[in-house]
Amino acid sequence: MHDVNVAIETAEKFGRFFCKFLALNDVGLNPRSHQEGIYIPKKAAPLFFDEEGQKGENKDRLINIFLEEGYPPIEARAIWYGRETRREYRITRFWAYSPFDKAEQLGNLFVMVRASEDDYYVFILNREDDIETFLNTFSISLTQNNAVFGVDEDRETQLERRINSYASEFTEFPPTIQVALKSREFYRGSLNDPDKTLVKWIETEYKIFNALEKAIYREELTTPFHDVDKLITFANTVLNRRKSRAGKSLEHHIDYILKQFNIPFDHPGKTEGNKKPDFIFPSNEDYANIMFDEKKLTFLGAKTTCKDRWRQILNEANRIPVKHLLTLQQGISKNQLEEMKAEKVQLVVPRELHGNYPLENRNDLLDFKTFIQQMKEKYGVC
Repeated sequence: MHDVNVAIETAEKFGRFFCKFLALNDVGLNPRSHQEGIYIPKKAAPLFFDEEGQKGENKDRLINIFLEEGYPPIEARAIWYGRETRREYRITRFWAYSPFDKAEQLGNLFVMVRASEDDYYVFILNREDDIETFLNTFSISLTQNNAVFGVDEDRETQLERRINSYASEFTEFPPTIQVALKSREFYRGSLNDPDKTLVKWIETEYKIFNALEKAIYREELTTPFHDVDKLITFANTVLNRRKSRAGKSLEHHIDYILKQFNIPFDHPGKTEGNKKPDFIFPSNEDYANIMFDEKKLTFLGAKTTCKDRWRQILNEANRIPVKHLLTLQQGISKNQLEEMKAEKVQLVVPRELHGNYPLENRNDLLDFKTFIQQMKEKYGVC
């Protein structure tokens, strides 16, 4: 698969690109859709067309897509569908001439960079570390799909102004729990819809963190580095902070929501060999008590992405055969889902992300609201 460093260098060099997590429609796995090709968000249309597509007309143009060295260029088509009920942009012919098994690309990050009027570079990233490195480099949240760069947009909303005002007060990073609290203040949400609320809190917190970076690193961002080693050290510090923050952020919000429903749990958990799974229900003390009914124990892991890392939870609680794993992963291939199922991993995915998973596997997913209801019933919470 593609080299993330080449993808970053290419995106930075040309400055105009969009990226998205490949969904069912993009890879031709939605049996309810007859749409073909990779969906282009409307805000990315200026990367392909000089004028906006109009209702009642179709228009298209041929483009050259370049993969990494060693692959021949692909003549693909960028098209606007405006007739009948369709109103969308797509890239067609890509899968037919690319070396990729499109069914295995579900949930991978698709990056398309405009190099010239007719020439584009495409990168598909499938490793979690690579995906996170790319997104963190350009300050893109894991929950933000269809991100566009190099296209003018009016992004100055009331929320962003409040966030920027808040961030300007800091000279060093506040604790992650404090940022989590602030995100819940900026976006109130509703516990009647914990799935949507969780995703919105994560998105809002990422915006806050991004504003904090700009405020706190103002001097580093405006003063030239005269030492390459210092520059590399600074860049690594920024990227590592971004990665560690994302996981803590998700745990903080799960913790808060579970407490609002009075569900008993310990966070972090504690099991064999001083292992520390994310959440143990009803408590670490009950887990340590060999007389406690194992059927009453529950494990919940929390990982923003889990295409590779889901195996990390398998040996974190030997007394609990079925491991629940809450993730924000935007799609996983059928083969990977079947492998998780065989290892008794039960995915918990916010409802709005279920559409990114293969249709035949969606019944195996739990949404967060259903998981909460199951925990309330299991532990007798009214």
